[in-house]
Amino acid sequence: MPTAFLTGGTGFLGGHVARALLAEGWTLRALARERPRRRDALSDLVVQRISGDLTRSADLARASAGCDAIVHAAGLVKARTLEDYRDVNARGTQRLVEAARETAPNALFLFVSSQAAAGPARDGRPVAEGDPARPISWYGISKREGEKAVERVWKGPWIVLRPGVLYGPGDPGLLAYFRMAASGWLPVPAGASRIQIGSAEQAALAIALAARRRDLAGRAGFVCDPGPITVGALAAEIARLPRRAARLVPLPAALVRLAGLLETVRESATRRSRPFNADKAKEILAGDWVCDSSPMRGDLALPPPIPLAEGLRATWEWYLRAGWIRPSRREKV
Repeated sequence: MPTAFLTGGTGFLGGHVARALLAEGWTLRALARERPRRRDALSDLVVQRISGDLTRSADLARASAGCDAIVHAAGLVKARTLEDYRDVNARGTQRLVEAARETAPNALFLFVSSQAAAGPARDGRPVAEGDPARPISWYGISKREGEKAVERVWKGPWIVLRPGVLYGPGDPGLLAYFRMAASGWLPVPAGASRIQIGSAEQAALAIALAARRRDLAGRAGFVCDPGPITVGALAAEIARLPRRAARLVPLPAALVRLAGLLETVRESATRRSRPFNADKAKEILAGDWVCDSSPMRGDLALPPPIPLAEGLRATWEWYLRAGWIRPSRREKV
């Protein structure tokens, strides 16, 4: 069986990718702690753990040696500064590309980037493959720099996949929003803005399928559900998940900016990154985040996505079983 080297396998999306690669018949190596302090996304999988991280070129060279595919799903999704993002998303990617270029020169390099690297819609028009990238956030800038490192340094075939907003079991990103719904109220910033969303399971399937597709080399494609949804409609779907529906609370743009600024001040005081800050507020208020995923969906022959309401319900129930959300008093009544 072919061998794939995976980074980020202990994370939310990376865990789904690991399972998808194994289901597609890959032998899997994963960069991870050799002895994790607690169970993680790889604990129940037949995976060869390679101890190391993106800061050590020797570990990366050893782990990637002789592999048929390199799937780089590791990334930093929250940080206090652009340089913090760059340390992992840009410089970490370049370090991996340079190390693996010597030990696995014939491998396909698949970089899991983000829609943020392409930037928001252009005057309401979905961003398409081949459009110039216009990232507006620190995260998006750092992921675009990672893409450039792959394009510039990797000599063999490479593919970039850009997922939209992802959800699913194990997701820490939307967890705070689900917890707010459980508490009885749900803030709705930029409710009329359209976004592109998708399940982690289908994004992982797309990644696993693309890992064999050398004919797609040189592409930077989007991975998400075909149609967009407004932030308000997504909030309404999540608000219906508790036994007693949560109340939606629209937030004006000025309040979103103020909240982001206060969280940035909090970051400076504590020197710890927060899920939301002024940079994230800028992303939220940037207008529509829509893209054209049909070319990559068609080329990978992805099945239709599960209905969003069904997927969100499964995610909610997973959170409850895992104890990530505890029913409030109003939920138990």
